[in-house]
Amino acid sequence: MSIEDGEAAADTLRRSWVIAVYRAPKEPSTARVAAWRRLHRLGGLYVGPSVCLIPRGLTEQRALDQIADGVRSAGGTFDILVVDAFSEETQALLAGRFNSARDAEYSEVIERAQALKVELEREGGRGKFTFAEVEENEADLDRLKRWLGTIGRRDLFGAPGRSGAEQSVREAGEILRRFAERAARLEEETPP
Repeated sequence: MSIEDGEAAADTLRRSWVIAVYRAPKEPSTARVAAWRRLHRLGGLYVGPSVCLIPRGLTEQRALDQIADGVRSAGGTFDILVVDAFSEETQALLAGRFNSARDAEYSEVIERAQALKVELEREGGRGKFTFAEVEENEADLDRLKRWLGTIGRRDLFGAPGRSGAEQSVREAGEILRRFAERAARLEEETPP
């Protein structure tokens, strides 16, 4: 496959969409909520109640089958429609809405990274430079990095909020690195 062929295939996957249309019982809400959550995780963009668009490049048939099985086993319906391409105007509208959804997720990452920075500053201000603090905050930073990666994989249209989220996570990592260095130095300097 040539580079041009690969680029054309990638463009086709960005331009084609899967439409998931489902009805799930209101009670119990388990199947409805599970479908909602799982479709969002795939990068779904809700355009109406129980109508979700997913860029074809993000869909996995196995994942859709599992969601469908959950809705159908609860007594609901789940249909998949594939649209090869929308008009240019509609495609631009959908890409914009998709980017807005990713930017909302990136904003959450920034908010959580800020909270991590504040936590480190607060604990540092208390002189609480301990291994437990380092370990706890490393776990939080690792979760943020994984979440940022997950959002990045869904970000097919280049949402503008990505760079700010990446920067915020890098800054939190740098603050944590300095915190850990100080904790190690203080422990080394303090006799048992």
